[in-house]
Amino acid sequence: MKLTHKLCGAAIVAAAGVALAVPNTTKAADDSKTGTGHIEFTLGTDTSDVIPTEPGVTDGTTITNLPSVTNPGEFGIIAVTPLEFDSHNVLTATNKRDYDALAFTANPGSTTAGTEEFEVQNFVKYQDLRTQENHAYALSATMTQNFQTASGVELKGANITYKNVYTTQTGSALLDPDGVNNTGGTIDSASNNSITFIRNTGVNGIGYGQFELNFGKVGDASQEAAESVTLNIPDGSPIGSGDYNAVITWTLSETI
Repeated sequence: MKLTHKLCGAAIVAAAGVALAVPNTTKAADDSKTGTGHIEFTLGTDTSDVIPTEPGVTDGTTITNLPSVTNPGEFGIIAVTPLEFDSHNVLTATNKRDYDALAFTANPGSTTAGTEEFEVQNFVKYQDLRTQENHAYALSATMTQNFQTASGVELKGANITYKNVYTTQTGSALLDPDGVNNTGGTIDSASNNSITFIRNTGVNGIGYGQFELNFGKVGDASQEAAESVTLNIPDGSPIGSGDYNAVITWTLSETI
């Protein structure tokens, strides 16, 4: 009887030892809570928010004398340099039929820091700041009025050729527009043709930002600004004295 009692007691002690050796596998329940992040970007509506500066130059000189500078909002054209083909003697026009546009004189006569006078290539400034994934667009030009006097006398068949075309910006080069027509082309009012200078696919944000479409570059002999926009008047067109003005319409379209 005593032996049996001792054996039973040993078994109980052994069982207790096994129980103590088993790890505790019970876990506390997972708990989570979300936090938030926020940032806002606003778009100014004043013209002062888009005043053009020297193309492609960070903190470049401000250009204060460009006509018809507008803030287009998220998408549109900001400014276009007027083309000045200068004054010429009508007697030389019988033999000379090609005239190059002068480089644009920014801030004439100014010596104020930040707005000093300087020469700059002719350019078109535009922006695409739309809140969307892709930024497809086309930028094109058409001569919508031929060169003519106030009384309506025209330089018949006159046309303008653009060349040495490229874009600049001060943002990330990764977003430069693609589909830039670097060779340019010729427009005239008689055919009412249009040149597409940029046909941007807009994939992955390409073409997002504020850009200049330039014609030549001042001081660059390989693409001289003063030889990058040329007016041609056909030999068979008579040229009388007077001021002749044309209209070139630039269009930034969401359709490519």
